[in-house]
Amino acid sequence: MFPLEILKRFDLNGPRYTSYPTADRFTPEFRAEAYASALKTMQRRPASLYVHVPFCRSLCYYCACNKIVTKSTSVADEYLDLLEKEITLVSAQSPSLPIAQVAFGGGTPNFLSIPQLTRLMGMLGSAFDLRADREQGIELDPRFLDEKYVKSLPGLGFNRVSYGVQDFDERVQTLIHRFQSFEQTAQAVQAARDCGINSISFDLVYGLPIQSRETFAATLERVLSLEPDRLALFNYAHIPERFKAQRRIPTDTLPTIEKRTELFLYATERLVDAGYRAIGLDHFAKPTDPLAKAQDDGSLRRNFQGYSTHHSADLIGLGVSAISNLNGVFSQNSPQIDVYRERVTSGKLATVRGVVLTSDDHIRAEVIEQIMCAGQVDWVDIATRFHIDPTTYFANEQAALAQFNDANIIAQNEKKLVVTPRGRLLLRAVAMVFDVYKNAKREQTITFSRIA
Repeated sequence: MFPLEILKRFDLNGPRYTSYPTADRFTPEFRAEAYASALKTMQRRPASLYVHVPFCRSLCYYCACNKIVTKSTSVADEYLDLLEKEITLVSAQSPSLPIAQVAFGGGTPNFLSIPQLTRLMGMLGSAFDLRADREQGIELDPRFLDEKYVKSLPGLGFNRVSYGVQDFDERVQTLIHRFQSFEQTAQAVQAARDCGINSISFDLVYGLPIQSRETFAATLERVLSLEPDRLALFNYAHIPERFKAQRRIPTDTLPTIEKRTELFLYATERLVDAGYRAIGLDHFAKPTDPLAKAQDDGSLRRNFQGYSTHHSADLIGLGVSAISNLNGVFSQNSPQIDVYRERVTSGKLATVRGVVLTSDDHIRAEVIEQIMCAGQVDWVDIATRFHIDPTTYFANEQAALAQFNDANIIAQNEKKLVVTPRGRLLLRAVAMVFDVYKNAKREQTITFSRIA
């Protein structure tokens, strides 16, 4: 068992570092013109697209995503009209930009019907140069899915699917208001394999109400029987003061830090025993999966969708609340559908917040990404790329690093900082050492969760 005193000492509220600076550092002073300028200077580098579909048919109490709960399918048609306007505005800044990766998230992307999804792909294909060898993935809710829908996806270019599972225990599902049978999930997996989609990932969540090692072990065995190619094991962040639906989850049903840690460590051990490779903070992949190969060759990246094998740092976000990252600029669309509608219908980019990275931000972003992806920092590489002496540059961080070193969470010398195997649970805590904004006033509250 991981030493409890170490957990209590380093178990801090902190971000998942899908970006640096983190999204709570974006400011409303950032102008849409800065985003437009960044788009214009992309020089046809292959980029990634992320499309946010905010609609859900049912409210899951644990969820902290930007979403609109509705059963009206007509809202999707209106949303596609708005997306078309934004796509036109964005692509006008950098016409026919080559796209190497496309991801659809939400919300529930399969809220869109196949005709609606076909229309959306047509819009993207007209505005951007979608490379034939692109990776194209979509998050799917098995509860609202049939075989016909899944088998239509390859024809639209999709070669990856991600299924939300969370937990198969019916008592847990009742408390989080997400009723999803094992049979529904198994049928969705089989449908994907039958139509040639060979990259299937699952999302699991630990720290949900009344979860125990026994119940989560049962969920894991069911998951393993379906043999997904990748798994993400997320820690539930309970922030009822921000997310109203979470107030319906009784706080006294949530596992303690000790139990949450036990769940994570048990799941890690079981997945590794089953042949999966531990990837970064919370992902697992079969050894033949591109994520595992990227970890081996050092090309693993981290962005707003989690871990990625795509080498380009340029990401264009489309839709309400979507975030873009390109040319040293982070830009976020309005999370409010009314504001998003007003901006794009008046011919304006949907940007409402963002930040332009400083030279210090670039250095620290690279250090933090190396920690989160590789579990180590190559100081020789950092010195060469940024023309700094890392020991001198990070002199103020040395005292905090020494504490991690004394606790056997890291090992370091002049050439490398390496997170030890037992320190993997505390990757974010190590990364926070290099975050100069961590104690500053936040522009906006974002979803943080404790390390364990």
